Amino acid sequence: MRLFFTSHLVLFLISSCSSQKTIIDQYPLPENNKELVKEHGLEYLNIYANLENINSPETKDWLSKQDTIVHNYYANNGFEEYSKQLDYVNKTFNPGYYWLKNSDDAYYYWGDNDSTQVLYRRYRITNELKPIYSATYDKTVHFYQPNKEGTMFILFVSDDEGDYLQVIDIASQKILFETAKDMNSQQVSYAVWANQKQIVFTGWPNPDNSKNSYLALGDISTGSIKKIFSGDDIMGYNEEHFLRPNIRYGSDVLQAILVSGSESYNGFNTSMKTVGSNNPSWKQVMFEKDSVLYYPKERNGDMYFLRYKNGQKNLIKTTIDNISDPSKDNVIFRPEEDYIITSYAVSNTNIYVITSKYGIEHKAYAINKNNDVTLLELDYPATGLRFYSHDSSLGTITLLQSSWKENYVFIDVDDSLNITVNDEVTRKTPQEFKNIRTEIIEVISYDGTMVPMTIIKPNNFVSTNAKKAIITVYGSYGISIESYYSMAILDFVKQGNVFAIAHVRGGSEKGLKWYTDAIKENKKHSWKDLLACSQYLKDNGYTDKDKLGVYFSSAGGVTAGMAINEDPEMYKASVGEIPLLNPLRLGYQKNFNASDNDYDFGTKSTLEGLNSLLSLDPVYNLQENRLYPNTLIINGEIDELIPVYDGAKYIAFLQNQSVNSDRTFLLDVIKDGGHGLDTDVATQKAMFFFNKEL
Repeated sequence: MRLFFTSHLVLFLISSCSSQKTIIDQYPLPENNKELVKEHGLEYLNIYANLENINSPETKDWLSKQDTIVHNYYANNGFEEYSKQLDYVNKTFNPGYYWLKNSDDAYYYWGDNDSTQVLYRRYRITNELKPIYSATYDKTVHFYQPNKEGTMFILFVSDDEGDYLQVIDIASQKILFETAKDMNSQQVSYAVWANQKQIVFTGWPNPDNSKNSYLALGDISTGSIKKIFSGDDIMGYNEEHFLRPNIRYGSDVLQAILVSGSESYNGFNTSMKTVGSNNPSWKQVMFEKDSVLYYPKERNGDMYFLRYKNGQKNLIKTTIDNISDPSKDNVIFRPEEDYIITSYAVSNTNIYVITSKYGIEHKAYAINKNNDVTLLELDYPATGLRFYSHDSSLGTITLLQSSWKENYVFIDVDDSLNITVNDEVTRKTPQEFKNIRTEIIEVISYDGTMVPMTIIKPNNFVSTNAKKAIITVYGSYGISIESYYSMAILDFVKQGNVFAIAHVRGGSEKGLKWYTDAIKENKKHSWKDLLACSQYLKDNGYTDKDKLGVYFSSAGGVTAGMAINEDPEMYKASVGEIPLLNPLRLGYQKNFNASDNDYDFGTKSTLEGLNSLLSLDPVYNLQENRLYPNTLIINGEIDELIPVYDGAKYIAFLQNQSVNSDRTFLLDVIKDGGHGLDTDVATQKAMFFFNKEL
């Protein structure tokens, strides 16, 4: 059956791609109201300013016509059949379980059963499986966390009445604790077990900002809720900050982390003995200037965290009192040359570290109480590895291994370093997709910098028979592109094509400097690295020179959009998923927070920042009478980070260019979709478009 499916899908795609292309004779061209904007003595034209008013009748009508165009494109070219074929294989090899968690003697996961979501518990020793909770689909489950003993679990849900948090007793199924239905689903993961009787959670009642966020102590035995810390207690607290609790189960040390846009946070500690008083005694022990990264883990009075020193990220052990004093750091792990630490976890006995070379090859280590370091015996090279479930009070962690050609593999590691694959929740890879290999190369960029690139291709790939190729990119916020499994991408490669990943500057593949070398006025390094990698694919027989596409999402839209602007004929097709293409205008919009972009791209608040934005904004830098690639933009209707008009302005400009009359330019706005679109569906649409348009 699997072989039949594969052959059928390939024949379908070949026939679809070879059929005559549907020409869209006339796009619904909106009026282009160009607004002259004056800032800091500069002037610039904001094109299609009218589309920024997405609630105007004219804009709604234009978006409605775009929806009709894209719907007809999918329908006329067979997208539904293509999607069903991929979904069938995905369901065949997917066990249907998800969201793995651990307690002392069991693990937990969810599964779907008719109209309910079912939470299961399986004991590790007896292997006994039992459903312990059911949630009907009129509730959205955002978060859950069993306690250490496996007797209760925290549940964060939303229904028609609001968002709220519960504690449920597993044996009796009774609700032991419940908040009012005025929580905020954005804060679903910030609830922690302090001990068997108490939880600590973030309250964030205002969905528009975090000005009123606070930490609260919930007493399970009495049902009482007590606010124990808030932004009012912190000097300099603003609506872009929020508080996150951090505590080891059963510990007396409660941390309050002041989260901001930085990766180095301020932090406060108090004793659990004081939180029941009317005036808990909080002490600031972490300062942003000290470069304590993310959320430090406490164990028996020792603190474990990552800290930069001389541009290198090291794993540190120190005490609570000395956490802000780098001179008293005990460095317990330094990565080897060319590797960086991507994450770490603390268990009851060990410390675990994952390192990465160029964001591509990963290794995992265990460090015992004597600081002895052991490389875990995994299947190396591992091209994708992260911690999936861990708790400093438990003796087991779970790793998730996933690569460009292997589906999710869940690996349990106990404190004796016994390694077990959890076959029940592991997702299998179809045999047809295993005849694929990856290689990692480095490409010389325009300024001599060596840029890593991952290339995924069939085992029998021959450059003289090159077909299509797609290159994907991000290059922002210091985020590396790590491998992920996609059946749609593997199907594309299996047909004899190539999928490449350009690890350009702006990510953190080669460390902190790799990131900071491509921000603001140096952002050009990101898109010039992409162009160098793209040219390499053409020059070295990985693709026909007229069959290269570029694939990008979110802030990767800046990198890819500017590469297209600089050399639009480099690519035959492009697809952007919820892409940022008009960062220049984000700071002018109500209810959209541009602060995450200020450090990377610039801010309109300063002359320097405005000049930076003007130099890297893809929409602003579009030019008339140029041949742009076939383009599909997929936006979310209620995207909380990037407004709908962003991609709309980009597509409106392309559709209005007569020189592009034989090109396909589509805007697919997903109804009720936010910034986190359904990845499988969006990738299917992207790969379908590439198959058709390359």
